[in-house]
Amino acid sequence: MNTDGADQGCPRITSAGGALRDHHGRWLGGFCSKMSNGTTIMAELWGILQGLQLAWRKGIRFLILESDSQLALDLIKNRTDAAHPHSTGLIRRLLGQDWVVQLAHTYREGNRVADWLSKHSLIYPFDTYELDEPPRDLKKILQEDLLEVSFPRQVLQRINSDI
Repeated sequence: MNTDGADQGCPRITSAGGALRDHHGRWLGGFCSKMSNGTTIMAELWGILQGLQLAWRKGIRFLILESDSQLALDLIKNRTDAAHPHSTGLIRRLLGQDWVVQLAHTYREGNRVADWLSKHSLIYPFDTYELDEPPRDLKKILQEDLLEVSFPRQVLQRINSDI
């Protein structure tokens, strides 16, 4: 399961998306969710919650959930989040069910499908939509994932000028 959250505009419209695939990368389901005003971290947490709920409903009992938000993953794992107790509490309760879930960080380049779905959510009315089939415009990115197409990642390094 890959999940992502996004926000856009003023007032801030938030959205989330996720894709559930098997160990071969084949589509098992997905979702698009559009919410009203919120923050990016709220959208990320909502995406994780929606992704976990979808996997549970589909009977998945061994799951790796990847998010490109290290902050959201840290909030879930640290159990001290006063700013988002509702979201993190629901996620922790779901993680406590009878299944094995590994939460993992991935870079944005490895989360392109969920990123696309979270942005695609903005075209829908406010609600959550389960996707039995991937949207047609997403198929190129899914194919690139299956072929393990890589994308260079730019990393800025700070050079110490005191040397």
